[in-house]
Amino acid sequence: MNTPPDARRRTVAIRAMPLSNAAAGETVRVVRIRAVGPEIQEMIAAGLSVGRVCVVFSQLPGGGVLLALDDRRLAVGCAAAAEIWVRLVDACREDS
Repeated sequence: MNTPPDARRRTVAIRAMPLSNAAAGETVRVVRIRAVGPEIQEMIAAGLSVGRVCVVFSQLPGGGVLLALDDRRLAVGCAAAAEIWVRLVDACREDS
């Protein structure tokens, strides 16, 4: 039985990237935290976790990132930002 092209399910590859690669103004969803350490534990205690949606407020000198979490700001150092993997929220809609 032939299925019309419009009815076929499309496979969409959605790639994650380190938080350090996200641009200011982008809305991202945390998909993986690859490291464990004091800085990561502090961020988890502040509300950053897998599945959390946040906005990249700005890039900081030295490679860090300033995130907007609800009504708060969270500064993430460059080493931690490289270990936190995110997807753009628009891309996440395809696999939700």
